[in-house]
Amino acid sequence: AAVALLVPPLGQALEARGLRPLYDDIERPLVPVLARMEKVGVRVDETYLRSLVTGLTEEVHALDAEIQELAGHPFLVNSTKQLRTVLFDELGLQPQKKTKTGFSTDAASLAKLAGQHPIIDKLLRYREVEKLRSTYGESLLAEVGADGRIHATFQQTVARTGRLSSDRPNLHNIPIRTEEGRRFRRAFVPREGWSFLVADYNQIELRVIAHLAEDPGLIDAFESDLDIHTATAARVFSVDAGAVTLAQRSKAKMISYGLAYGMEAYGLSQRLGVSVDEASLILTAYFEAFPKVKSYMDTTVEEARQRGYTETLFGRRRLIPELSSSNYRVRQAGERQAMNAGIQGLAADIFKAALVKLDALLERDRLESRLVLQVHDEVILEVPPDENAAASEITLDAMHNACRLCVPLEVNLSWGTNWAEAKS
Repeated sequence: AAVALLVPPLGQALEARGLRPLYDDIERPLVPVLARMEKVGVRVDETYLRSLVTGLTEEVHALDAEIQELAGHPFLVNSTKQLRTVLFDELGLQPQKKTKTGFSTDAASLAKLAGQHPIIDKLLRYREVEKLRSTYGESLLAEVGADGRIHATFQQTVARTGRLSSDRPNLHNIPIRTEEGRRFRRAFVPREGWSFLVADYNQIELRVIAHLAEDPGLIDAFESDLDIHTATAARVFSVDAGAVTLAQRSKAKMISYGLAYGMEAYGLSQRLGVSVDEASLILTAYFEAFPKVKSYMDTTVEEARQRGYTETLFGRRRLIPELSSSNYRVRQAGERQAMNAGIQGLAADIFKAALVKLDALLERDRLESRLVLQVHDEVILEVPPDENAAASEITLDAMHNACRLCVPLEVNLSWGTNWAEAKS
């Protein structure tokens, strides 16, 4: 009864802020979709996962012994204080950064010392393996239920951009960039005899930028048959598409994705390994090639400064009080958030709308196929063998038609008997 009293004022607040369509069409219908995903869960090959953890544990112990041997005496490798003494006092290595408690032994500081002593490479490897073992291996095993499945919690209103997140465990954080990280994804398997269908949006942030900025050059790049990063590099570096080098394509890709997160010259310089001046020149060349992208970014920041929030095409708002701070660095962070919010927010809205539509189509056609996992811009379905064609068709329909942009939404479909295989 008490909760019922909240309905009228909350409904009025939604109406006053123009949030009713976002609530009625996306967020409210998404609740049962995520609830079903949580209830179904995702199956785990527990035997394989345990063997993976065992192998990592053995390597951690071996590395620990090697590190102590290189130090010349026993010590606690996980003790920052003892490690400082070994590295900087006993071995005489040059400290890279000082914190309130002493010289830093974090990964970035150790990486700068690589090659100066064999102990550094062993320490970096130790940290990497121990994180895989504890953060992913042990944590995942602890969450496997009696039914052999992990039932994570999916959160639709935690991330400020509107993106979905997951907890207990955080399945969005399963590593993919390294081969060892990908081994964890092999532990996720469909029901016996079924397959995983993995569907993900291709370059959705870049397509959102093209739509929001209405930049003809960027729109043309997406509508051409060229690889988008090659087409971008050709414009930025003023060369024919056929003459674009791998280095130029890599730089163009870095800029494009960096813009989606509000990256500026300093951030680009760190990613490309070039000076800030050179990174600034590259960014200038990008904005000269795609001038309306720059205009969109500037306008977005100014509107957010005046209103105190950003707003997506679906009406999702994000408050950015940092823009009114008297601290220059805080204001800069607010500007990056403002650039990021509209892009990430619209991408989130599109994906959520796609999930709602996909779930409804599966229900409409009474398919046994079911949603089991969502990570970033991809959704994973568990599909019986006789529904492969129907599930593919429905998934493409839902994701292509979740939102109409001025550039086409592109969806990649892949199949596998485990998560890693489907993404290979």
